[in-house]
Amino acid sequence: MVYKSAVLNRERYSKMHHNNNYLQYIKRCNNADLSDFVPWSISDKVVGYVSKDTASKLLTFNQIFYERNKSLHLSETLNTPNLRTKAVAKLLDALRAENLGGKKLYENYAVRESIGQPSLMSIDRGASTYFGIISIGFHLNGFLTQGNQIKMWVATRSADRVTFPGQLDNMVAGGQPSNLTIVENVIKECDEEASIPTWLAVKARSTGLISYRMRSSGGLRRHVMYTYDLIMPVDFIPEPNDGEVEKFSLVKIEDIKEILQKLPDAFKFNCNLVVIDFFIRHGLIQSENPIYFEIVNGLRSPLD
Repeated sequence: MVYKSAVLNRERYSKMHHNNNYLQYIKRCNNADLSDFVPWSISDKVVGYVSKDTASKLLTFNQIFYERNKSLHLSETLNTPNLRTKAVAKLLDALRAENLGGKKLYENYAVRESIGQPSLMSIDRGASTYFGIISIGFHLNGFLTQGNQIKMWVATRSADRVTFPGQLDNMVAGGQPSNLTIVENVIKECDEEASIPTWLAVKARSTGLISYRMRSSGGLRRHVMYTYDLIMPVDFIPEPNDGEVEKFSLVKIEDIKEILQKLPDAFKFNCNLVVIDFFIRHGLIQSENPIYFEIVNGLRSPLD
């Protein structure tokens, strides 16, 4: 009985330790307190949050931003999405001369009050965190089942990537440009990142979303990741195409569990959330888990 009790206690400790690792990834992505930031609005609709230093800097561009009731507002003279986009693009050019505003990435994100609302303007992707807007992307899990074993295709990011070089990633992922639908973006990125043809990419199944609110050195990341599952043919091997990925590896799901438990920096920070979500949806984390609700709820944090 003593032996059995010791085994049960050890198993309980192991499970709780693993659970706490899951929570650490969630908490890491939800470390922002909005009271530390200043909201900014378009036509009285709050579309973003900036640091207090950034707010002071933006107010120096007084033909574009002004202050009212302790928040920033875009000038009412900029009364169309096109005018707003052009004005803020010029402002960003000036900020980048001072190494502010984020690196220009030549891909525009929509700026909106909330998901599903109309775009009020567009802004370069590289400035999305600086302005604290809601940013959108997708992450796709490529997996297959052999016998009773689930295996997942894992990407290794190229060593020359500006962000998170060499870290593990979901098979395919991408930010959401303002000129594409999410489905169009999934098909595009499948080809560009993993040489996955359209006939296979269109079989990807939408499985929900993950949201988080994260403070970073560049500002505030308010991010939504739409998640997809794609059952991969046993004889298909994804291949790097655009240079963003160094290689793809087919990994047993138990080994991925161990990576999350023992190597907290192996995966790019938000990819951990996508993997945890996959575990939940495929019954690898179950409702009997004592902190199941905390894990599930933490994957869908409010953005404001």
